[in-house]
Amino acid sequence: MTTTSVIDDADGALVRARAANAEKYAPYETTLADLYLAKAREEQGHARYADAQALAADALRFAQAAGRKASERHPATAADDAAVPKR
Repeated sequence: MTTTSVIDDADGALVRARAANAEKYAPYETTLADLYLAKAREEQGHARYADAQALAADALRFAQAAGRKASERHPATAADDAAVPKR
């Protein structure tokens, strides 16, 4: 998997998590995903691809956790999640 694809996956997971109101129901995980993703993009810009890929993988993990946590705490958003296209 390339660095760009991992960053794109993390970005998509974060978009889906936000659509499920993760900022309200999983603020810790959402914030971590956002920060890890920003740092991954920064490292990619400096051609530190291994570091960027590892950071993006962490961002993906936190974004997915945020989405799960938000859906568990507020099941009504899980139905809305289907309306958000997955990348």
